[in-house]
Amino acid sequence: MTFSWSKLNIGGKIIVISTIIAIISIFMPWIDTTLSTSSGWQQLAFVLLGFYVYPVLQTLNNKPLSLAWGSASSIAAAVSAVAFMEWKTIPFEGVDLCFAGQGTYLFFVASVFLFAGVLKYKPTEEISVETTEAQ
Repeated sequence: MTFSWSKLNIGGKIIVISTIIAIISIFMPWIDTTLSTSSGWQQLAFVLLGFYVYPVLQTLNNKPLSLAWGSASSIAAAVSAVAFMEWKTIPFEGVDLCFAGQGTYLFFVASVFLFAGVLKYKPTEEISVETTEAQ
């Protein structure tokens, strides 16, 4: 597996960058109350990175990406982030209080960019250069 940043098209670059942002979000607060915070690692949100495995592996290996599977994984990641936000929202005296932290929102944004990257991704074609021997 040879990875070259310069050989990636815009879709591949978006996929790789969104994966890095999603990994960073896991170490940020996923629950943020006035008194305490809890990171995505503590909330076991790193499991959601499983949705990123297929698109990023296909990109790094320069293989074609199934639009159906890539879209499904990125949409599932975004829906999971929204479900986590809803799970951490409680009604209090007629007002909904959301205790989801910045990491949750960043993971959601990374998932949306992952979807955009999946839509734009095309594997680069390998150009084979045949060497001719001097006679």
